[in-house]
Amino acid sequence: MLLMTVFSAFSLFYLAATLFLFRGLKRLSSRSNGPRNLTYSIVIAAYNEETTIAACLESVFSQTIDPHRYEVILVDDRSNDRTGSAAKSVAAAYPNLSILTIQQTPAGLSPKKHAVSQGVARAKNEIVVFTDADCRVPPTWLDTIDRQFAADVGLVQGITTYSYAKGMNAFFFGIQALDFLSHGIVAAAAIGSDFPLNSNANNLAFRKAAFDQLGGYGSAGSVISGDDDLLLQRIWKNKKWTIRYMTDRNGAVETSPALTVKAMFEQRKRWGSKTVHYNKRQVVFLGGIFCFYLSIMASFLAALFSPKLWFVFAGMLLVKLLGESILMVPGTALFNKKELRSYIIPASVLQLPMVVCAIVLGVFGKFTWKGQSYSRTIHAKK
Repeated sequence: MLLMTVFSAFSLFYLAATLFLFRGLKRLSSRSNGPRNLTYSIVIAAYNEETTIAACLESVFSQTIDPHRYEVILVDDRSNDRTGSAAKSVAAAYPNLSILTIQQTPAGLSPKKHAVSQGVARAKNEIVVFTDADCRVPPTWLDTIDRQFAADVGLVQGITTYSYAKGMNAFFFGIQALDFLSHGIVAAAAIGSDFPLNSNANNLAFRKAAFDQLGGYGSAGSVISGDDDLLLQRIWKNKKWTIRYMTDRNGAVETSPALTVKAMFEQRKRWGSKTVHYNKRQVVFLGGIFCFYLSIMASFLAALFSPKLWFVFAGMLLVKLLGESILMVPGTALFNKKELRSYIIPASVLQLPMVVCAIVLGVFGKFTWKGQSYSRTIHAKK
């Protein structure tokens, strides 16, 4: 009886959470302001990205706005391949590209946060925009972002989707693309609810003044991941600025999926590692969803010993599928990815053990990122 009560309580919490996010998704406005004519500093941190950096930069320099309104700062973060030389070959054609080379990360700091912070410190313009060295941005990217920045807006988050990698298994791509899209849909819904949870530095813009007022990442600078989520939540907690989600598809960015199951799992572990560093309300909210996931797995194990509990496991699984459909069906329509709906059911089942394992191992264990092994935080050497 106690077990049933616990399972029911977490199921109700999960449904309430998804309905809360659904309401936020519906509150998002697709309307944009008129052109603000702001100036932009695009900061791209790159570590060993020789195969992607040129294409990324070429897409950035294809913008429809006046080139005098933006600069690009490439932070070559300790690369030991040809990233620097590949970027320099592009720089010859674009005078508004500068390259900052980092030789070493100070003790106690996340390499990525240190790299982008150095780029932000060099930025000369009003708005700082992040994307990653393996992304491709559309020509209308900055123009679309520009229309989001009303006077009170401090941060704008945009969607990033996966582009198909030639030769990749179609089912693996579909599952991964839907899972990745779900993070963007949740981010959009949470911002619409004025309760921001997660972010994505592939497509993120914020006022330099807001970053400077907060002292950058502050104590979160030691957290390996979260150069996006933790910044988003710091600006939101400050309450001086509002936050918008850019639903306009003209501002959508594309990136490449992980090519193997192992690479995808390592990526998810890294994402899971930062969640314990969120604001307390966000930790409680996501912790309740995590407990619901644990309850589904516990009901499965319990059913192995008590067959009458199989209906409990099936019921909880249906609740999970229902909750995800509440968000994913309108979310795939909002971001023009309806073709991914066919993966909702298999992704829902496969995601369950992956999320639980990724969060536990990411928080308490290690993960691999860019060929290096990390724990979730870096401690300064004494």
